[in-house]
Amino acid sequence: MAASRPPRQKASDADRARRARKFVVDVETPTCAVSALTVDEARAMAADINARLAALRRQWEASGDLHALLGGLIFCQRQLPEWLFKGLMQNLQQQLNNPHATRFLAVRYAHDVLGMTMDDAYEWASSNVIDPTARGRRDSMMKSYQKIRRQVAEIDRIQLRPPRRRGR
Repeated sequence: MAASRPPRQKASDADRARRARKFVVDVETPTCAVSALTVDEARAMAADINARLAALRRQWEASGDLHALLGGLIFCQRQLPEWLFKGLMQNLQQQLNNPHATRFLAVRYAHDVLGMTMDDAYEWASSNVIDPTARGRRDSMMKSYQKIRRQVAEIDRIQLRPPRRRGR
């Protein structure tokens, strides 16, 4: 029979600060010093990280920005198993390198944020996408937008319209 462990107690801020270290590097004189964090420094770091995570969360929830999701993942890297972090990073990198997704996001930005009509948004995206793999003319933007729109329709609550019949 395995011996049972006593329940883990949460470390206080003072305990965490005693174990935490800070590295101070002076670039003018090639020196590096290691010292213990004070309780106030540890609290300030935690507050800064929480504020940055909250900002990334708001950005993700407002616009679905994958870069915000990527930033949040990097902040939480140490809390995740290595295999999970690497897999999620690879998946996000593939999505960020998808030219159809880049075109879709450019069109959505022009339409939703800049307030353009869809026709104007396609034109704007065709002249403002700077990623060389995603550049294209208006028709490329429209085809990519329609391709990705089908994939995210449920998530984004887009109501797909039935195709129009020609001649009406």
